[in-house]
Amino acid sequence: MIRSLGRGLDILILLNRRDSVSASEFACELKIPRATVYRILETLTEKGMVYQHQADQRFRITRKVRTLSDGFTDEDHIAHISRPFLRRVTKKLKWPVALATISGVDLIIRENTDKYSPLAIETFSSGYRMPILHTASGICILAYTSKTRRRVILDTLAQMNRRQDSVVHQRASLDRKLQEIKRRGFSVHHRHRKYSDLTAISVPILVAKDNAPGALTIRYARTAMKLSVAVKQFLPVMTDAADGIAKRLELHLERQADHSAQEQRS
Repeated sequence: MIRSLGRGLDILILLNRRDSVSASEFACELKIPRATVYRILETLTEKGMVYQHQADQRFRITRKVRTLSDGFTDEDHIAHISRPFLRRVTKKLKWPVALATISGVDLIIRENTDKYSPLAIETFSSGYRMPILHTASGICILAYTSKTRRRVILDTLAQMNRRQDSVVHQRASLDRKLQEIKRRGFSVHHRHRKYSDLTAISVPILVAKDNAPGALTIRYARTAMKLSVAVKQFLPVMTDAADGIAKRLELHLERQADHSAQEQRS
């Protein structure tokens, strides 16, 4: 039973990567007897997960497969994609790295390497919320998001009139700051902490010119090195990781679009 389940998942994974697959291709690529392939495909067809197109007799996935990922949001997906990239950055630079996204009017930590970093002074759990305008990640994402979305976020923060968002009322100064961040390609934020002042450097994850679904941020003790040294040492590694995550995310979005178009044609 467990072996059949594993083979069934292998079939769905292969179908998810391609437009269509024949029974013989399943048997050849997955090293599964053809009779077994047919039994699994019959079960998946009965469950409404796959169907066999009458024109070419090849198998394709159905929209119902997406129910397997109900509750798995785009933010969960980008966190899943980013995990190995973040760990490689921390392995190389030692300092903790985090992935954050904007949700509503807050910045949310989606993934980090706090527990893997020997230099982490403080730790944050996934799901931790922070003010957008008082984080390197938040202002970095805002700098690279579309003007329409940025305006909606800032107008909402202004209407809420929370103390932690007071800088939103200095719109001209804030706009200049965001323009400068976009010009140089990263943001910086200093924080006073009980044990050691921290500096955070953030780079955007860009999947399009005005679409930064998230940002990567590294935190280090301000007394450990000058900002100019940190930028020179950290930025190439951070940017490379952000680009890697963006490419994986773009591929995921392309596959989603292909599946939607395929279902519409069917």
